[in-house]
Amino acid sequence: MAERMDPREVRCVGIVAKPGVSEGYLERLVAALEKRGVEISEVRPAGEPDGKTDPDLVFVLGGDGTMLRATRMFPGQVLLGINLGKVGFMSGMLPDEIEAGVEKVFGGGLEVQQYRMLEVHVASEGARLAANDAVLIKKRPHQLISVDVRLGGEELFAFRCDGFIAATPLGSTAYALSAGGPIISGDAGCYVLVPIAPHALVSRPLVLGEEQVAELELVGREALLSLDGEEPREIPAGGRVEIKLSRESVKIGRTEDWSWWRAVRRTFL
Repeated sequence: MAERMDPREVRCVGIVAKPGVSEGYLERLVAALEKRGVEISEVRPAGEPDGKTDPDLVFVLGGDGTMLRATRMFPGQVLLGINLGKVGFMSGMLPDEIEAGVEKVFGGGLEVQQYRMLEVHVASEGARLAANDAVLIKKRPHQLISVDVRLGGEELFAFRCDGFIAATPLGSTAYALSAGGPIISGDAGCYVLVPIAPHALVSRPLVLGEEQVAELELVGREALLSLDGEEPREIPAGGRVEIKLSRESVKIGRTEDWSWWRAVRRTFL
């Protein structure tokens, strides 16, 4: 469920800007915030190392890719995206509404939804988090990979395919949707496992509960693993990837005119 953010809690903000973003948008945002007397702790291009400040709210100038990078730059902070990308599903306001959007934020019109993240384990490494998805995909374009899938330690099926996508409800609207997965309500406590181009007559995405652990084991060939579109890492043949829903969440802010289902309607229908 979305919660209203108390504007009195927003005393210090940060700004993450997509490289090459028009200076005009940044100048308009800064001017609107200064008019409100808000401290701007830092302005950083997406992808730069984490800053030392702890803002109450982070404005993100860019598309969904910039939003995902911002989740890693400011973990646990409320992110409010201004859509300058092609899809902008994670965004909370449009670029033409910067001034009006800032006024809504400080007028009590910002709703914050927490979306559960994925927890991904590889071998003996520590857990890594993904806000959108974890994608296990073949390394070579002309070859399939074989993947054994277990749920809760019980063998379910084996697929020869291009790979698998594990996606959060937030990520169900991204790559997983393109691969035939369902759109899951943002407040659902589940995640989805979607095969990519399976070499099988029958295959269906799986919607898994918050306590279920999916284990993907590579048989015969190596593959690549990418979290939220980051640079992929190689998983060797015989390697295993364990995935479950994390207790951690990413916090996405939207103005009162930019709800979850309105975002679905505007983006996909």
